[in-house]
Amino acid sequence: MKRLAILGVSVLLTACNPSTQETSTTGSLENFDAQHLTRMGLSVKAVKPSPIDGLAEVITQQGLLYVSLDGKQLMSGHIYDISGQEPVSLSDLALNAMRAADLDSISESVIEFKAPREKHVVYVFTDNTCGYCRQLHERMDEYLALGITVRYLAWPRTGLQGDGARQLRQVWCAEDQQAALTAAKQDQPVSSARCEDPVNQHFALGQKFGVRGTPAIVFESGKMLPGYVHPERLIVELEND
Repeated sequence: MKRLAILGVSVLLTACNPSTQETSTTGSLENFDAQHLTRMGLSVKAVKPSPIDGLAEVITQQGLLYVSLDGKQLMSGHIYDISGQEPVSLSDLALNAMRAADLDSISESVIEFKAPREKHVVYVFTDNTCGYCRQLHERMDEYLALGITVRYLAWPRTGLQGDGARQLRQVWCAEDQQAALTAAKQDQPVSSARCEDPVNQHFALGQKFGVRGTPAIVFESGKMLPGYVHPERLIVELEND
């Protein structure tokens, strides 16, 4: 069986003194208490049973967490089903379902490069200052020729207050968004038009999806591939998804 490596799993527990070492995990989703998550600045979007008894599967604006049913213990990491021939990340399946459902909320605010003979659609979180984003964009004709429609979302790597965010707002407010995005990725000037742009919404969605850098490619199934992916490799990934 393929070797399973689980890296970067962290467990955060509320502080306890020696007299309270045993912490109850009893409870149910009906009386799930989100007050501690709220105090930490987390906004709960959905709560479901997790694959492990005693834990709830909680979707927040920062992604997927596992929380005890009494709301007092929190774990960040992946749960794997290891009963089959290969380990399966149940956490990835939950995240994929969340992403696929949320893609509908931004379908009208993307910048789309549509394949003439569309076979697949991918959503790409992009930043025009990112070298690998530029490399992906330079190969746009190859993606389109393979039947891959690309729908861009804005994800400024330096946050919502930097020059990257300002430039992305200008792109999304341009009369010709495709031409403006191409120009921005080539360090050409873009008009400084203003509008009700979706940059904040896209950035928040990327955080929820677990985007940590650009480009980040999301399939319609919700599967996410971080980083630049060559067109020939991407079509294989899509066909096998």
